[in-house]
Amino acid sequence: MGTLGERYTRVLNTIIVQYIFTGEPVGSRTVAKKSDLRLSSATIRNIMMDLEEQGFLTQPHPSAGRVPTAAAFRYYVNHFLGNDNLGRDTQMQIEEGFVPPATELPNLLRQASRILSAVSGHPAIVRSPRIASILLKHIQFISLGGKKILVVLVTRDGMVQNRFLEGEEELSQEQLDKFSRYLNELCKDLSLVEARQRVLAEIQEERILFDNILSSVLTLSQKALQEADNGQLYIEGASKILAYPEFSEIEKIKGLYRAFEEKHNLIKLLDRSLEAQGIQIFISSEMQFSDLELSLVTYNYRRELSPVGTLGVIGPMRMDYARVIPMVKYTATMVSNLLDKWRV
Repeated sequence: MGTLGERYTRVLNTIIVQYIFTGEPVGSRTVAKKSDLRLSSATIRNIMMDLEEQGFLTQPHPSAGRVPTAAAFRYYVNHFLGNDNLGRDTQMQIEEGFVPPATELPNLLRQASRILSAVSGHPAIVRSPRIASILLKHIQFISLGGKKILVVLVTRDGMVQNRFLEGEEELSQEQLDKFSRYLNELCKDLSLVEARQRVLAEIQEERILFDNILSSVLTLSQKALQEADNGQLYIEGASKILAYPEFSEIEKIKGLYRAFEEKHNLIKLLDRSLEAQGIQIFISSEMQFSDLELSLVTYNYRRELSPVGTLGVIGPMRMDYARVIPMVKYTATMVSNLLDKWRV
């Protein structure tokens, strides 16, 4: 997308800012008053027609003003937004929301989603770290009868995940307890990925030892440590988006709740954010929800400077990005700081 000339840029910026705050089509007379360009309404109308031809504006009705398109908002966030600082009052509101801070990761992420939704006035979403990337504290095998086994994985941050396995033979709880002790010693202070690599290395070594019992525990451990985890998605304040008149139609309401319930598209976006640097902004069709005209603003939270998860705000395409972005960044920073304090 090329850069517009100064007059076109100021007209487009004026229309977008007015539309963010009113939600109504913006006419040439309003642009003439708000832009300080000292151009006639006729000249501004011509510029607006050119911007419409370029895909930045649309006219919902022949007699109405113009409305910015997804391309206009993408241009806006790429060219107009500066590094706005968060006011101290809002900082304190976010900080106070973490008092007292949660002591387990799932509760901390729920706390973060509630706080971010409250301060932004939009739905907030938080993606938990994948269990594969964080340190294991304890692994327990539990017999469910026959060859069925429950595996309980507990991380150092308090995340718990249950996995169900089918063993190759029937094993007693006593045997499974021995397996659990062996695996906990073998995989102490390792991530799920590292633990799986350690087990695979032991399997290679075991081929020389010809120990049937060791073979059973390593085979079972390999199944237990498969990287099948997708992490959890915490959503708070989904109904807040209904306060915007553009989401008053019943079909759009249904589409919104499908997007929140199905979650897989949101998870994909948050995973893309985790691989990127800085604030990420997804607009309309970039979210696979082009008919809903939504936007998503995300930022990673970290553990010891490494990104482990993502949080963000989802709202209408005309959300006030300049206001929301520093809120998202500050909330992520708070989560990062709390995670680092948990390190033992």
